[in-house]
Amino acid sequence: MSANPVPLDLLHPDDQGVIVDMCGDPCHLKRLQEIGVQVGCNIRMVCPGTPCMICVEGRRLSLRLDEQAEIFVSPAGNE
Repeated sequence: MSANPVPLDLLHPDDQGVIVDMCGDPCHLKRLQEIGVQVGCNIRMVCPGTPCMICVEGRRLSLRLDEQAEIFVSPAGNE
């Protein structure tokens, strides 16, 4: 099955999972939701780092992860 939720920035290239929680500044969270990053979305780490590149529901996005917002992902199992 899937592991416990981990911060998005701990994923390795091509790791996949589902966003299970987001916390931080409400303005930043709203902006993330406006671009499609929200709880329940499938996500894949394309390139970790600062900024990181992720794929959310088939769209590639570049995000600069910082203390303003944190995204938690339930990684997909290696089945």
